[in-house]
Amino acid sequence: MNVCLLPYHAPLHEPSVRRQARSSATDEATRVCMTDQPVFPAALQPAALALRQALPAPDHAPSGEFTVFIQGERLSAPYRIYHEARAWRSVIAGARGDTLALALCLGTRHHQGLFREECVRQLVAIERPWVVPFLVQLLSEYVVEIVEVIAAALPHMNPSPFTAFARENPQFMATARQRATSYWDCYHRGRFPTRLRYPGLVALEAIGHP
Repeated sequence: MNVCLLPYHAPLHEPSVRRQARSSATDEATRVCMTDQPVFPAALQPAALALRQALPAPDHAPSGEFTVFIQGERLSAPYRIYHEARAWRSVIAGARGDTLALALCLGTRHHQGLFREECVRQLVAIERPWVVPFLVQLLSEYVVEIVEVIAAALPHMNPSPFTAFARENPQFMATARQRATSYWDCYHRGRFPTRLRYPGLVALEAIGHP
């Protein structure tokens, strides 16, 4: 089921370390068959349509995407979105249920890091199987403040959806660990001298090996 919530655009240029950290995701995404619009599980169709109606046009088209499976259904989401944050906050404030959860999930892909963190702080309190890939993706990214929010919340969350996700998406998990290792090595060695102390890798290891 395809819901054209956010038009796809080719990825923008990124610093080389980010391109390198993301490059290993290409093989898996190619096997899954890249899509030119987000794809959500069937149960999310009403929420996706509600968001499409509520959101104004973005400043420019999204860039990139990541693709996973949730209970046998494909989910493909943008890597970055460029809606105005104030408008997105207004949508979140008026949303409920799955529409709120999906708005927060997609908010974690926003180009403003502070807004991503704002969405994450609310999202960790929501239990849905399709929330998991958005949190896992963030654990593999370079903003350590967001990584720490998720890592701190993870022990208090139901582990079952995370365990199920890791089993269904082993290549995505492997890519996430590789990416997190690259960012730790490039940006965070000073604060976390060994990779075993880096919260993103600790959390990913806990998800993959509960």
